[in-house]
Amino acid sequence: MEEAIEHFKGGATSLQSLLDTLIAAVKTEQDALKAAREQLQQEKQSFLTESRRVAQVQTSDSDKVTLDVGGKRFVTTLATLRGSPSPSLFSAMFSGRHELRPDESGCYFFDRDGRHFHDILNYLRDGTFCYPSDGADYKYLLELRAEAEFYGLPGLAEAIDRYPYSLTKVQRASSLNVEETWMYEDGHDEIVVSVDSACQLLGVGLCGTDGAFTAELDVMEVEPDDFSMEIKTLRSGAQSFTKADGQVARLLLQKPVLLQANKVYMLSMFIKGSESYLCEDCLGEVVAGGVRLTFHPWESANGTNEERGQFPELYIRVF
Repeated sequence: MEEAIEHFKGGATSLQSLLDTLIAAVKTEQDALKAAREQLQQEKQSFLTESRRVAQVQTSDSDKVTLDVGGKRFVTTLATLRGSPSPSLFSAMFSGRHELRPDESGCYFFDRDGRHFHDILNYLRDGTFCYPSDGADYKYLLELRAEAEFYGLPGLAEAIDRYPYSLTKVQRASSLNVEETWMYEDGHDEIVVSVDSACQLLGVGLCGTDGAFTAELDVMEVEPDDFSMEIKTLRSGAQSFTKADGQVARLLLQKPVLLQANKVYMLSMFIKGSESYLCEDCLGEVVAGGVRLTFHPWESANGTNEERGQFPELYIRVF
């Protein structure tokens, strides 16, 4: 009998241990379900909050939005602001992910200079920037570029950089021969140049013509010990010129090229069309805007070299 009782006690103990384990497992599962319900409720609340914020901004992309920029008011649409290229301030602000509150007059205020904002807004509308090619108000361009940086519009900043604001002329030709002319049937006219401090190459000045020609320019990085070895082409450009463009015709690049002090560059020009003038007695070194440019000895395929050829001027922007 005692043996049976002991056996029963042992079985009861095992059963109790099993029950305790089951109870603990059930409690763990209940806690997990409770946590999941709380997480789901938080996500639901976040979704509702986000939905309300979107509704608070505007309900339609065609809805008008009034912006107050430094006291000047501009009216546009939500679609224009939302469609601005990322990472613009406008696409982030008016995406609906942020709670925005207009002032008492219904305007969204920006503490910036309103004189420039019409160009900012036009860029947001159609992605273009128009400025007179002969415009001289480079101070305005610099100010507008600062505004483009503030609003997060790198595309507009690049468009502004195509204009020759802060242009420094590098005049390397001592004389321009307009009595004799030069044909470029035998290949490219080339110069090799290096700088002692970083600057941007904006373009080149070419010898003019009594007729008309098309100039094709390549700006390349070359090996310092072998100028015939191209490392990479940095920029290319082409433009047509006539006698009306003057004795020195200006070819500006669509985007500036960064010239660095520890590298060597080749400017290679191929001309198709009429004969052009010829620059002579070119300098081996020119200091412009505090940057020293060194023109290295190099004979081009057409017979021009560092002393005579097609590049009387270069145009740089100094930092």
